Amino acid sequence: MRGILLAATAVAIMVVVSACGGTVDTAKVTYTRTTVPAGQANTATATGAPRSNDPAFTVEKLRTLDPCKLLTNDILASVGKPAKSNRNDFGECSNYMADPDGSDLNITLTVGDSITNATDAQQNIGGLPALESELDSGDACFITVVTSTSPNFGIVIQAGGAAKDLCKAGRTVMTAVVDLIRTNPPEYDVAKGTLLDLDPCQALDRAAITPAVGTADEGSPYNLHWCNWNTGTASLGLWFRVGLDPKTGASDAKTVDLGSGVTGYQKATASGVASCELQFAHRPFGSGDAEIVHLFYDKQKPAKGEDPCVATQALAKTLISTLPKP
Repeated sequence: MRGILLAATAVAIMVVVSACGGTVDTAKVTYTRTTVPAGQANTATATGAPRSNDPAFTVEKLRTLDPCKLLTNDILASVGKPAKSNRNDFGECSNYMADPDGSDLNITLTVGDSITNATDAQQNIGGLPALESELDSGDACFITVVTSTSPNFGIVIQAGGAAKDLCKAGRTVMTAVVDLIRTNPPEYDVAKGTLLDLDPCQALDRAAITPAVGTADEGSPYNLHWCNWNTGTASLGLWFRVGLDPKTGASDAKTVDLGSGVTGYQKATASGVASCELQFAHRPFGSGDAEIVHLFYDKQKPAKGEDPCVATQALAKTLISTLPKP
């Protein structure tokens, strides 16, 4: 998944997950979707006109929520027969379950996604502005609540599979999730040195970014753990994520010494655009996974023979020196 790509106005998140701890394809695929009216799904804990920027849903609080603990057995049992949940990233969890009739019902919860069509959220789920959209094929429905504005962040549930009335299932789960966040939010244990609670748009200062990208802005969040910088001539993406340690998960990449005992794993391409993708493990996360720093860099018009990984490695070394130590 390319870090430099900003979310388009109608992006469906299709995540393919293997067993827990296995390889995850986090590519975001664009589909044509049809927006349909969301059901009025207010909870008893939030009445009146929906509003974002509720203190219970601040960016800081959303960053530390454990999405798999939000998909409780009780919540999922309200729409079918739960299976084991699979963590895809800090803010994303999936459960590949069945509806009451035994048909496939796949629920993916993403906490803290960038919401590009927040102004369309005219419905109400748990006191938050909400919107609902469905793939034209009818095999996936997306339920979104807008939690904050400037920038727009929210919580998204993708309900997919062969089950009947996917949108109803998604609304039911979202209503319960919103209520749980209000009343008893399940949080990660914020360990020493973790990347979990960091704002990626604040992780690099302009002095570090400018040599690679040029005059850079403050960055545009892709989600709570991913930030992009784009000047038109160069682009940079920084993603703090969870996954297989790159020494296993990026076995086809070139290893590079980043100093301080850290090994990086990079892939470079040089054609019309010079690109470098570089990642390194920051700390263990458990079950063979790691917290990973993942950088994506593109130079639109590189000089002849320019190696884009030189700039990317410089950024990685800066991060290694400034990120909290495990």
